[in-house]
Amino acid sequence: MDNETAEKTKQVKAMLASPLMLEEITDKYKDLKAKYPNVKGLEYRTLSSTWKERVSAKAIGLLGLLAYWSSRGMDYDGYAVARINPLWIAKRLGYGSQASRHTKQIQQLLLELHHAELIEIRPDHTTKTQTVKIINSEDQSNGYCKLYSPTISTILEQSKGMATLYRVAIYVAMRSITFESTNATMTKTPTYLASMLNLSVTTVQNHLKWLREHNAICYYKLVLANEYHTVKYVYSDPVNVKDLTEWTMHHLVISDPRQKKHITKVVA
Repeated sequence: MDNETAEKTKQVKAMLASPLMLEEITDKYKDLKAKYPNVKGLEYRTLSSTWKERVSAKAIGLLGLLAYWSSRGMDYDGYAVARINPLWIAKRLGYGSQASRHTKQIQQLLLELHHAELIEIRPDHTTKTQTVKIINSEDQSNGYCKLYSPTISTILEQSKGMATLYRVAIYVAMRSITFESTNATMTKTPTYLASMLNLSVTTVQNHLKWLREHNAICYYKLVLANEYHTVKYVYSDPVNVKDLTEWTMHHLVISDPRQKKHITKVVA
């Protein structure tokens, strides 16, 4: 079965699937809504959106992890990860006893970020470590994204190896196009994310599937009210799931008959 046939099969199954009842939609993430009634007090880091279209997806994923590991320094302005090296990173990617085999590739990714002026590397030749400073971590003039620690922690706990970098990169991309001041729901397609990260659409779809199945992101699966009965996923960070449910209900239940209905049904 080729990709086109597989997608058509998935669409037919979604069209034939029974819709979720309104109560099922609102209760799907009831526990998470109780856990995260709002985002105040949650630990997060910010990244300037200057990374876009400048580095590889793996490097973006590593940048997201460096932000997650970082803390505010006493002797410099901003956030940094002190006294680390590629072996330290490899072990945190779950490589264990084989971590040393991956240090060269990790060092190349660090240098890629350094040459793109997204991090500053300060080597310590005595300890054979380096302090990595996130450049413009709090610069909001060119757009920025909030990366929440619980979400990255969920990815790290269940993922291993370079696949982790792709998954964190997708999370970074999603966060860069969601805005908590309006509604933190991500409605862009895998094709859009793939173009942001210079990845194939299939690669993005596969990692989004993993993120859904491992509860790293929240979602609803919709059938849109158009002539093609388009099947679409909408997403949010778990900490913003309340916004996701409200967005879905707003577009499913139209109180004003003069408004156009956007969603035919929610199937998952």
